Amino acid sequence: MAESAREIAVDTKWLKLGVAIAFLHYVFLLLIVVLLEVNFYLAIAVAITVSIVGGIALMIFVLYIY
Repeated sequence: MAESAREIAVDTKWLKLGVAIAFLHYVFLLLIVVLLEVNFYLAIAVAITVSIVGGIALMIFVLYIY
């Protein structure tokens, strides 16, 4: 008993979240590359800070909001 494609419910919620995370990761990478050209230590500090804060924010968002 094969169901037609119209009857299958598709939840794109997680796909949209993944695409948003991928886009933010790309922006973060560009920011770090630009900062590496300006100041190495500033780039390292921003990379560590944004990674920690972003990871905690993503975890809270997925667990409690999404």
